[in-house]
Amino acid sequence: MTHRVAIACSGLGLIRRGNENWAQTVAEALHAAGEPVTLFGAGPLETSCPYQQMATIPRESVLWRRWMSWPARYRWEQYFFSAGLRRTLRSGSFDIVEAADPQLAWWVRNATRNQGPVTVYQDGLMLGPDWNWRFDWAQVLAPHYKEEARQNGHDVTGWRVIPQMVNTDRFSPILDPAEARFGVFGFSIPPEALVILAVGDFSDRSNKRLDWILREVASMDGLLPALRPHLVIAGHATPDALAGVEAQGRPLLGSRLHLMPNRPTKDMPALFRAADVFVHAALREPFGVVFIEAMACGIPVIAHSFPVTRWIVEDGGLTVDMTEPGALSGALTRWTGSPAERKATSERARRRAVSHFSPNALVPEYRALFQEIRTRRGNIDHSP
Repeated sequence: MTHRVAIACSGLGLIRRGNENWAQTVAEALHAAGEPVTLFGAGPLETSCPYQQMATIPRESVLWRRWMSWPARYRWEQYFFSAGLRRTLRSGSFDIVEAADPQLAWWVRNATRNQGPVTVYQDGLMLGPDWNWRFDWAQVLAPHYKEEARQNGHDVTGWRVIPQMVNTDRFSPILDPAEARFGVFGFSIPPEALVILAVGDFSDRSNKRLDWILREVASMDGLLPALRPHLVIAGHATPDALAGVEAQGRPLLGSRLHLMPNRPTKDMPALFRAADVFVHAALREPFGVVFIEAMACGIPVIAHSFPVTRWIVEDGGLTVDMTEPGALSGALTRWTGSPAERKATSERARRRAVSHFSPNALVPEYRALFQEIRTRRGNIDHSP
């Protein structure tokens, strides 16, 4: 058997959210490091690693949306995708398959358990022990998840902690921030203005709490009237969701609100570099790759004080109680009055992203996981 790894995600090439970002970033990093890996998705994709496209009916298809709930649509997308994937995996050329779509991972595991690749489930949805116990191998994104499960009496023998990864060559600081800002915003934001960036789904059903950020940034006018910061919000947005954020934010911030929906992934590093501070108001994130993308670009972070978020950010930003009015605006005002502190935090943010979340830091962790799986199967891989 050729020792190859399959990384599969049913939304890859169709949408770009946490699972899709994880699959592509990890596959490309492993491929660049010389690992034999193939990426499986459902739509056309520009990628630097071997890629195979599987047929499915996307969760956002009009065939589903008119009469089926989002969870049901997502499940059917995974089902059709898994049919082609399972046929491919039976070829015998893969010994490990990893997936973050829960139902997809379960179906693949059942189809290949007795003969075929070992399935690793990457729990990027905080499903926890109630789902992870179904798999011999589970990858969780932060030490908190494994420790919490252990304290609650769960068997975590097959659990491994490997966080999300960011390409720290692509997401990196720029020597001239003013040039970066002008390249993104032109003359619409004054060079001296504080630029606050938020990234998240515009939908009022999402957990990103963009309305909270809008109100907190607007309240800074009373704390520091001369500042008048500009807020930039980027992320996935339907026309209705975009109109909703516009209606909430324009009366509060006027021309100092800049909405940049549905930006291509390739534009995101430039957008981070054009900001002074990154803010995120979600109270509970499975991980939040946007944190490490901002930090890799040297942008300090202010986020909610959730244990996983505190571990990610550490000294590369601040965590505050995002349920307390004034906590975010106060932190932003504090940093505005202390550029030296903000600059030092920016430098620490970059160092933490490189030391903990870069390919150089995490590819060895994936290699160790794959080698342990192969060894336990009695199929030791001696490749470097």
